[in-house]
Amino acid sequence: MRQHLWILIFVPLFWHLDLVAAKKDYKGLFGSYRRDRFTENEANSSDFGVDISLSTLFPITTVVESREAVDALSAPMNYATFFNFETTLSYSMAYYWELFLNIGYYNYDTRKENTIFKQDDKPLFHEFEMTIYPAVGGIKYRFSTDDIVPYVGVGFGVSYVRRRGSYDYSPAQFDLQHLTVLTGEIMGGFQFYFTPRAGLRIEVSAFYIQLPERIFDPGTIGTLPTLTYKASPISIRYASGLFFLF
Repeated sequence: MRQHLWILIFVPLFWHLDLVAAKKDYKGLFGSYRRDRFTENEANSSDFGVDISLSTLFPITTVVESREAVDALSAPMNYATFFNFETTLSYSMAYYWELFLNIGYYNYDTRKENTIFKQDDKPLFHEFEMTIYPAVGGIKYRFSTDDIVPYVGVGFGVSYVRRRGSYDYSPAQFDLQHLTVLTGEIMGGFQFYFTPRAGLRIEVSAFYIQLPERIFDPGTIGTLPTLTYKASPISIRYASGLFFLF
């Protein structure tokens, strides 16, 4: 009699739990916010957001060239990439449209060993540095309300730029330029929601900055190479980081 009583108590209990698990599955049991589709993205009509990202610019046009002799042609200096930090403020409208303001810090640094002028067979380098502080605003369009959200966008703004040419063996000889120029980009990317109010963002864009060409000629070519800062470089920008919604 006692054995039958335990069966009457526990069999209905296990049967009920099995039905619950089958109905919601494990994702449903652990806190999906849109339970009918088991998605974390709440797809609110409007949200404020903040992104924190690390990014890199890969130049696809020449940034700087140098010339070491009067009868020589200018040649690109060693290839380098930018290593950057960015933060973005955003506001979504009717969910699919998103206004944004991106502020960043981009740093580029390259140098090239002299092939003509040397001292005591030691390597001598002519160098170039560029620092960019962009502020770009624009709009994005999002294509999905799922946990993976592809989007495209366009942005325009300005950048404060610092360009510097120098020589590691002649510190007194250098050229320094500060200017503010127009900046634009066309972008595409994905948002990955891992909670309803946060996720990962991966973004790729074509990045254009309207810089003028500038020639740094110390007047002692053969000893100090001439540097040419190229106009309006174009880069491919890759960025990834976290976004938070409020």
